[in-house]
Amino acid sequence: MQHAATSTDLRKHPRARLRLPARIRWHGPLGMRLEATETIDVSREGLLVRRDEPCDVPARVWVAFPFEPDAPGSVQPEIPAKVVRVEGDPSDGFRVGLSLGLPQRAPARPDGSERRRSERVPFSLPIFVRPAGTPWPEESMARGLSQSGAQFETSHIYAQGDTVLAQIPWGRWAKAGEMRGRVVRIESMDDGVGGVLTSVAVEWLKPGGF
Repeated sequence: MQHAATSTDLRKHPRARLRLPARIRWHGPLGMRLEATETIDVSREGLLVRRDEPCDVPARVWVAFPFEPDAPGSVQPEIPAKVVRVEGDPSDGFRVGLSLGLPQRAPARPDGSERRRSERVPFSLPIFVRPAGTPWPEESMARGLSQSGAQFETSHIYAQGDTVLAQIPWGRWAKAGEMRGRVVRIESMDDGVGGVLTSVAVEWLKPGGF
């Protein structure tokens, strides 16, 4: 996250001035980066946080909020977000506006229509993935996570049908350890600042994923 930018602050929801701990995660050149900060104000769909350095618009990030560093367990669910504005702070550093990618309400399905085999969690979690036969996993972020599969974002190249091993250090997935899956779908995506990532959908090979 490098360049400063500004944009008109159009707010759909009123903001409340709250100073609460938050943690930001984003793709860096050498992998995932984490930064602890605090909010300046919050609303239903966004946060305004402080940073010592500027960052790109519209960089994609993940936010743990309110962040609880002393909570039991090392992993906290995170919300996808994007940087929508950056401006200098009169006191010091920069103010960064984040738009939260809150899950959309699913449309009603007609009776008899096809339904997913399992419900998906409405937030993002860290996932460690490695192709079968390689020793070192890549840290990424899972989305659309369920007992039957997951999606994750990566800069690595995968092919449909590849076998991968994945570990998710949270909840019941943590108890399952490393899970074996098969790549069933691949989509190119823009990280928002000129980089290209791939969205990879994996289906667990063991029924239920556990």
